[in-house]
Amino acid sequence: MNPPSSKVSDVNIYKMLSDESRLKIIKLLSQREMDVSTLIDNLAINQSLVSHKLRELRENGLVISYRSGKNIIYKISDDLLKNVVKTAEDAGSKIETICRCVECDDEKI
Repeated sequence: MNPPSSKVSDVNIYKMLSDESRLKIIKLLSQREMDVSTLIDNLAINQSLVSHKLRELRENGLVISYRSGKNIIYKISDDLLKNVVKTAEDAGSKIETICRCVECDDEKI
């Protein structure tokens, strides 16, 4: 049996970023390091959900944490994640969504 890899797979990165709350956390942490209470204030979601999402991000290698006094500070694990998020944002603003389904094509007739 092979030992588990310590590298983060690209599939896990996309999976983690596919959740809106996790993506918002990554975007905030791309700007600067933050503790949980600062994230809660910026996200306007409850503490248990933020903690849960941070745990998922940490377990999948996208976020790391360290203690500073009584606070635990979170930051993205690699600046390359900033590039991934920025590239996705840029693509989203440039790609036009065009529906090609039968219902929409019928409406154009």
